[in-house]
Amino acid sequence: MAIFQFHMQVIKRNDGKSVVAAAAYRSASKIENQYTGIMEDYTKKKWVTHSEIVLPEHAPKEFQDRGYLWNSVEEAEKDRRARLAKEVMIALPNELTPEENLQLVQGFVQDAFVSQGMVADFSIHNPPVINEQHIPVDRNGQPTKDEKDMIFQNPHAHILLTMRPLDKNGNWQPKTQKEYLCKRQGETAAFTAEEFIQAKADGWEKQYPYFKGREKVWLTPSEAYLENLVRASSNPRSTPYGRENPKMKYWNSTDAIFSWRKSWEEHVNQALERAGIPERVDCRSYQAQGLDDIAGIHLGPHGAKQTNSQQYQINEDIKKLNKKNQEIRQALGELETEIKQKNDQLYESIAERMGWLRGEILSARYDLEDFQTQREYIQKTAQSLQESVIRVKAARENVQERDRQAQKNISTLKKELERNFPAWSSRPDEIEASIQAEEEGIRFRQERLGRILNEEGFSDIQDYETKARMLAQMESGLQTLDQKISACEEQIQEHTRRYEKLCSQIPDDVSHLTDFRERRKRWSDIYGQRTSDHIRKRTGKVKTETFDRILHKTDYALNHTLYLAGRAGYLLERLDQSTQKTVSENQGRNY
Repeated sequence: MAIFQFHMQVIKRNDGKSVVAAAAYRSASKIENQYTGIMEDYTKKKWVTHSEIVLPEHAPKEFQDRGYLWNSVEEAEKDRRARLAKEVMIALPNELTPEENLQLVQGFVQDAFVSQGMVADFSIHNPPVINEQHIPVDRNGQPTKDEKDMIFQNPHAHILLTMRPLDKNGNWQPKTQKEYLCKRQGETAAFTAEEFIQAKADGWEKQYPYFKGREKVWLTPSEAYLENLVRASSNPRSTPYGRENPKMKYWNSTDAIFSWRKSWEEHVNQALERAGIPERVDCRSYQAQGLDDIAGIHLGPHGAKQTNSQQYQINEDIKKLNKKNQEIRQALGELETEIKQKNDQLYESIAERMGWLRGEILSARYDLEDFQTQREYIQKTAQSLQESVIRVKAARENVQERDRQAQKNISTLKKELERNFPAWSSRPDEIEASIQAEEEGIRFRQERLGRILNEEGFSDIQDYETKARMLAQMESGLQTLDQKISACEEQIQEHTRRYEKLCSQIPDDVSHLTDFRERRKRWSDIYGQRTSDHIRKRTGKVKTETFDRILHKTDYALNHTLYLAGRAGYLLERLDQSTQKTVSENQGRNY
């Protein structure tokens, strides 16, 4: 099984190491170390299947000579604590042939290191499995000298990399450059010697130490001239460590290491894919991959046979734990799959229910607006008619009351007129005059009523009665509309309350929430179309402008409800966390 292994170390002189010795050992060659005068001879080392030096652009051709290359590195580094080279050790996939592994390493070295300006010296090792006596064994554990019977399962490569970049002339660049702290009109900046040539023309000056009383101060020559001070030293002020070479700064960074690890992962996976092998490697740690596996200890071919060693036993325990973890992960995976299916069904049901409630709210809002429009029209019509009807009604009732009294008086007078009066009596004439006056009053009031009818827009009393009945019907219709409006408002409130309750059941996880939103939108669109079709079937048409306005208003209100539900959940969670923290602190204080 292909595994990911990428180990990097730095070969340092103060660790007692030599890069010449390291190169000779990795390549199983013989090189004289000109720094120490020692001949490093590892020509008897076995199982080195390939060694190669890869040069970047501008590198001298002499660097193809391994001894010349690494002695040049030793010579360039003067410090006894010098960092001489980087070494990368990578495990090669057993699934690939030696030729495929060689092409893999060559491609990786070129893309990851040489393209950035490093000189790379790599060697591929493929040692067999050995026993405790360091003798190769076959698959039965028996010692063997025949390579055909040996077990080769640890192919790996050692890559030595130079630490310094090369300039265009093939010379080693300095690791750092001296930076001078310069001033100009109170402003301070750092320049290298090359940069200072231009900076000086722009008015920048170096700073030097000057005596000022018993103290030394850093001033530019122009500043010291104004105060007539004497320079204490000719050494200009500079930064403590200088400016690090930008290429080296990146090569020594954590970002570079992550980039190289990622590059090795990609090269290995591409090689496995080209070979038709399904296995893949991952440069991330187990934790970053979301796994709870424990990383094993690299034992090497010799350590793998030391079955009584502590490291071997630790590795065996790790294998058992990882196997148990794998079984647990498999069981958890099956459980998570089942939970996901249940959640999918639940979320689909919630999304559908929310879509249905939205459709019901849309329908109720549409009806509510229609009823409110009808009520407004009827109220406006009834209001203008109501004043006329009230006036006519009051006048008519007054006329009718007074006419009844007049008719009663006339009847009484006529009865009195039937009596026998003496010839000389003037009473009959008086009665006749009273009857005539009452009848004249009746005619006058009827004429007055007719004028009032005309003033209020009625053609006659029959027209008034018709419109009075119409007004009564309008008032009855307004009561009915008020009941319908109340019913619609209650329905909207109830559906909104149920919608809000469903909002509390939606997932908190962002990945699930995104999927849930898509589900909710899909069902909202479905029930929105059904609502539109139902309105069209019920009323004969849909007022598009009205429906779109109601749709926008409803979605705004429901989205706000969804936001408030989420905000409330967040605040309750924070409150719960705060409460738990307070309880824990109190318990700790009491303890």
